[in-house]
Amino acid sequence: MTIPRYQVAFVLKPPGWQPAGFDAAPPQSGKPVEFLEAVDDLFCAVGQAMDYNERSAGAGGPRWAVVVEPEAAGWVWPGARLCTPLRYQVNPIWWPEGWEPTGPLDVPNCVWQAPGRPAETPLGYPKAEATAAALNRQCLDAPATVWHVVMAVENEPLSRTVSYDAAGTEATVEVRRMHVIRPGRGGTGDCSHCPAHAFPCAKAHWHTLMQTATARSTRPRTA
Repeated sequence: MTIPRYQVAFVLKPPGWQPAGFDAAPPQSGKPVEFLEAVDDLFCAVGQAMDYNERSAGAGGPRWAVVVEPEAAGWVWPGARLCTPLRYQVNPIWWPEGWEPTGPLDVPNCVWQAPGRPAETPLGYPKAEATAAALNRQCLDAPATVWHVVMAVENEPLSRTVSYDAAGTEATVEVRRMHVIRPGRGGTGDCSHCPAHAFPCAKAHWHTLMQTATARSTRPRTA
């Protein structure tokens, strides 16, 4: 899989705009006025943007930082896909055979995602982490086949297609990039009893793991 490159882009703040958070994006952005060097890690770029925006807000600066995937198709800018603000949600994954968590925020190296889709109601990160921990404590208390992880969903989708059927129903299909997060208070758990415990995946170390999800919505076609 090709690793995407992410970039911090600076735009001018619209007059009177009040951001909901330091990773927010202006609703009507002019063209970026400057870019930082591209990086491979989304959260490195998001951290840079948020740090800048916090300083800029305190100093009353005219610029705001957002994160984009350069040279990708976007809806705000044709040559850069807008990735912020991130949305967070809790998704179930299949519990790997032989894997044992040591705490409610552990995430196995081999993430087998259970059926899921981008959530319609996103959560802030603290709420998403607390929700995953609470659900997983229940899984620790009773036998379960699923485990729960926090996922970050990028803002603009990778693709969006709209089709119509003979009955006049409009169907929209969006593919979004999502990132499984291993919280700082979590670990990999114990996979020593997994049948594949000698494979390289048992020794891997990561903080985020990229996936994609497809969501389909329908509505009656309007004139």
